[in-house]
Amino acid sequence: MTLNNTYNLVCTKEDKDFVLIIRLIVGGWSSVVTCIFGLLGNTFSIIVLANKRMKVLSTNIYLIALAAVNLLWLILFFIFYALRLTIIIPYFISKNQENVHSFYNEMYHQLSPYTIPLMYTLQLCITYYTVAVSVDRYLYVSMGLNASQYCTIRNALRIILLLTIVAISFMIPHWFEFRVITQIDTANRTSYIKSYTSIGQLKMFREIVKIYIFIPIVYVIPFLTLIFINILTVRRLIQYHDEHRRLLSISVRQIAHLRTNFNYSRRHRHVTVMLIAVVLLFLLCRFPMLINHIYEARYPTTDNYISKENLYFRCRIQHILNIFANFMQIINSNGNLIIYLLCFQHFRETSKELFEKLLTYMGIQSNDNLSSVTQTRSRGSTLLTAM
Repeated sequence: MTLNNTYNLVCTKEDKDFVLIIRLIVGGWSSVVTCIFGLLGNTFSIIVLANKRMKVLSTNIYLIALAAVNLLWLILFFIFYALRLTIIIPYFISKNQENVHSFYNEMYHQLSPYTIPLMYTLQLCITYYTVAVSVDRYLYVSMGLNASQYCTIRNALRIILLLTIVAISFMIPHWFEFRVITQIDTANRTSYIKSYTSIGQLKMFREIVKIYIFIPIVYVIPFLTLIFINILTVRRLIQYHDEHRRLLSISVRQIAHLRTNFNYSRRHRHVTVMLIAVVLLFLLCRFPMLINHIYEARYPTTDNYISKENLYFRCRIQHILNIFANFMQIINSNGNLIIYLLCFQHFRETSKELFEKLLTYMGIQSNDNLSSVTQTRSRGSTLLTAM
């Protein structure tokens, strides 16, 4: 880490090479593989959850919307982040700058002022959908049979539409945060770099919009809501088990009444456990991005000024934190399918049924092809005999 002047420091070559290697391994290769599994997993989740026997529950409507938004976010992340880093970073490491100015890389820089707020919007939709499905589950476990009049498919679609509009409206200021600067190098090659706009450079914008509004709305309030709702849900599940134990020591009339609620709660218990696991994964994977946003708002990576006190943090730790936070978001978008298969009995049964139908269809198709080939051969042999 070298000294430029009394007050401004720059990162050394060793710092930059170290960050490039971590970015290539975690942000490049590992992210590409994880994104591919996530794209396949979310597509499979949508197919299963959209099955006729699964769409009778409002919870599954939220999960379909959640998987769809995760799929869109993974597509953007795969194209504009993971795949790009896998292609571009080896040229920086090898000091071969010929292919750095590729069409793919320049396209990324030109579109980054639009892809960044779009991905922020999708992330906010994911957060709000997770809160909505948690509230939906709590109503099911707390109200029993009475929840059916509130937790309907129509209401779920209305809430999803409302949350989507809120997320889009909230992110409008971030569409004016970045701009593209055109540069021409000594070889007369045109390149593009992302920079803050005059609005994005304002300290008031960074403090009010990025810290005092963005962080509470996107992270703090949803996180606290999820924690509170899930604590209430877990308490209700404990009460559900206590009610089950009391069934043997109460009157026949009470048994008949509680048994109805008990059977209803039992059908939804595995869905509730699955949702708790989804929320825990969400909180675990999104917390690093909360920390990253706080530091990014305070110390933007595009800011050239580095003080001596935060030199090591700015040159290594902040970049590594950003890489790790992005990778954890991929894990979050990728891990729901595993939770569905482990905790969601109805999901497993529907998946098995779809696979059986697919294998049956493939077997029928192969038998039809085999019979058509056999008939063709028999006709040919008949013609040869007649000749």
